[in-house]
Amino acid sequence: MSTYATPPDIDIDAAETVLEPSGERQGYWVGAPCVHRHDGVPYLAVRWRDPDRRGHEVTVYEYGDDRSLTQRAALTAADLGVVSVERAALVTDPRTGALQCYLPVDRGGNDWVIQKLADAEAPSDLDPDTARTVLTPEPGTTDAGTVKDPVIETVGGRYYMFYAGADGRSEQAHLATSVDGETWTRHGDNPVIERAYWHDHHVRVSAVVPAPDAPVWLVFYDGSGISDTGRTWNLRTGVAVSPDLERVTDTSPDGPVYSGPAAERDTGVDTFATCRYVDVLTRGDEWEVFAEVAREDESFALRRATVPAPGL
Repeated sequence: MSTYATPPDIDIDAAETVLEPSGERQGYWVGAPCVHRHDGVPYLAVRWRDPDRRGHEVTVYEYGDDRSLTQRAALTAADLGVVSVERAALVTDPRTGALQCYLPVDRGGNDWVIQKLADAEAPSDLDPDTARTVLTPEPGTTDAGTVKDPVIETVGGRYYMFYAGADGRSEQAHLATSVDGETWTRHGDNPVIERAYWHDHHVRVSAVVPAPDAPVWLVFYDGSGISDTGRTWNLRTGVAVSPDLERVTDTSPDGPVYSGPAAERDTGVDTFATCRYVDVLTRGDEWEVFAEVAREDESFALRRATVPAPGL
């Protein structure tokens, strides 16, 4: 028997801290990473949050071969005219080669929508004044409450957007598709990952990466349970697989694959075991895995681990 599409073995406790939060207590977060190559250059988008200003900035860094970070853009909630901004999605238009940036924003009163900035040549050209709403909640559906946290891939010129849609109880993983990155059509079988098992409260997709050894995508997702402490944001990472980015099968129903080092147990977490917003930068036969991870003081830092590409 052969084994394929096995998720990488990552020691979260030993992972390197890339960025520290601006404070040392609950509510200070840095992370929600999005890594993306544009014109051959890797970029890393990061969200900054504190208890007073919530998600107040997304910073886009050029990520050097020496693992250095050079700031190329700062997209603030103030400049966007919103209350809070969360995880960005960076995409390259498969037709024009332009850089595209999608942002989930709270326009006030938990009114979360997904906005898109005007296409740009590089991150330094991204303009908050051009933000336009491209996806809103849809009454009567499982995302009638909020839409946020997009994860976008393009395949054969078609856009696939995984996003967190809330129905008034909690978030579940949804999918929308587009042919131009502007107009989106919801998948006919949403949510693509539902509340169940250890993630019977929240579940959202954080990254989709082609498995190097099988014709499937590895789908990393965040999840939490009803009994978990801080269940809205104290999320751990599970793994699913998809053959086509439309059908998703949960392969870790018994518990998360990755948890923060403060975890006391896999389910029914009493401490902040957060390991969420996993994203992957592929470099030949290695993967650089980024995640937002809880520290002992209950703040969240951005960590990075370099591991062999699974299956190679």
